[in-house]
Amino acid sequence: MRRPAGPNKPRRSQVESFPAPTAGWVANQNLARPSTQAGRYGASILENWFPTAESVVLRRGSEKYATIGDGSADAESIWSYKNGNNEKLFAATPAAIYDISTVADPDVSPAAAVSSLTSGKWVFTQFATAGGVFLRGVNGADTPRVFDGASWSTTPAITFPSGDATTPEELCYVWAAKNRLWFLKNNSLDVYYLPVNQIGGELGRLSLASVFNRGGRVMIGSSWSIESGNGLGDYVAFITTEGEAAIYQGDDPSNASDWSRVGIYRTGKPLGERAWMRAGGDLVIATDIGFVALSQSVQRDYAALSPSAVSYPIETAWNDAAGKRSLQPWNVDIWPSQQMVIVSMPTPDGELPQTFVTNARTGAWAKFTGWQMGDLEIFQDRLFFCSVDGKIIEGNVGGLDQGEIYSGAAAPLFYDLKSPAALKIPLLARATMRTPYEVNATVSVLADFDMTIPVSPSAPATESASLWGSGVWGVSTWGEGLAPMIVQDWQSVAGEGYALAPLVQITSGNPLPIDTELVRIDLTYSTADIVS
Repeated sequence: MRRPAGPNKPRRSQVESFPAPTAGWVANQNLARPSTQAGRYGASILENWFPTAESVVLRRGSEKYATIGDGSADAESIWSYKNGNNEKLFAATPAAIYDISTVADPDVSPAAAVSSLTSGKWVFTQFATAGGVFLRGVNGADTPRVFDGASWSTTPAITFPSGDATTPEELCYVWAAKNRLWFLKNNSLDVYYLPVNQIGGELGRLSLASVFNRGGRVMIGSSWSIESGNGLGDYVAFITTEGEAAIYQGDDPSNASDWSRVGIYRTGKPLGERAWMRAGGDLVIATDIGFVALSQSVQRDYAALSPSAVSYPIETAWNDAAGKRSLQPWNVDIWPSQQMVIVSMPTPDGELPQTFVTNARTGAWAKFTGWQMGDLEIFQDRLFFCSVDGKIIEGNVGGLDQGEIYSGAAAPLFYDLKSPAALKIPLLARATMRTPYEVNATVSVLADFDMTIPVSPSAPATESASLWGSGVWGVSTWGEGLAPMIVQDWQSVAGEGYALAPLVQITSGNPLPIDTELVRIDLTYSTADIVS
């Protein structure tokens, strides 16, 4: 006997919560099966958000701080001098050096402190002697310079050993170690050094041509410390363009009984003379195989270095950037108060500006876009970097990028919601955020490992109550930040897929930094039947 079919049961929606991707951007995992930690807290996209221990925070903007030169040449290097209360910030174009410690008008270049130069790629180090605290700098083309805290000069002069035809203009790199200044020469495997506690005089010469079998030139030199079994060992490291590192111990390179080679090790090829940072006594170097600590190169075979690199969570993205952006030097600096390590890279024709950043405490990575960065410097706890057309930009300030809006995009790693063979249909989504200002956040859903980012949302209306010149005297509070509010509005979302990743986008268009934190993303969805 036939029986009438029962009524169709409505599908019940399910909900999944994605915590803020505090593990940062992940670009080294199996897309379908990321590791447990990365899968729960990692991001497939994290652009213009900075990962903290609690959440991810939309980066601040950037402003033009100064213009140097006539605008026809890029700013190429930036550095600082700090001696007690005497703090100076300098930057250079190929033609001149400028003092930009204070700037009256960001669109008007100050007078040159040093002119008639031929290269702006300076390397400076600060060094103290009985005569004072000095900057000693070289650029591989011009006469080496000295800054004494008040003025610039070319004295005391640097001379070379008898029979050595090298000129001071050929010196291209300088650093301090073992109470003396050391120098590198253009396209050479020779190293030079001054007597102890001197900033001028006759150089000694140390030839490393027989040490480095892969050739190239010595590109980076530095002091280096590592635990040697009897406490920290104090060494001098020389690193070539071919990724060979020679480690020496002792104090006097001219005395064989007080100077010896510890070993020769292989690391990645450095991506620039200033593409490294100090982490305690260790050196971490941006190379073609990753952001690698020199201590790891000493302890591991070259073939095993990549998995131990600081940049390992973004291995594929790093390798792609190194392949496309290595014709010009990279630069690295650490901003301790922000727990931020910044890796700037050149912008080739046809590519968009991008910068890799990592949380120095958690090791979580992200990508900043829109900042065309060259050399960079942390000065008075502020980030400054060289840019095109002689511009010096201050980063991570305000809510606009030199007057233009910018957007952030964050999406967790794709998740099959414990049903890989079933089609999921997203219904509603919401982003839980803490923010002091109204924001126009949109949530969409990426499906099946397609990481195409939709058009960014428009910026909300500018908050004017706290802007200079627009507040009401006696009513508005100058300089007082707004208490953060919780925003968690549901939005309809469309699409379908077997693995989903909700994407949150925010556009900053406020002259003030909006400092929005993404805490969690919730997604409701229904699951279709599995059919053959």
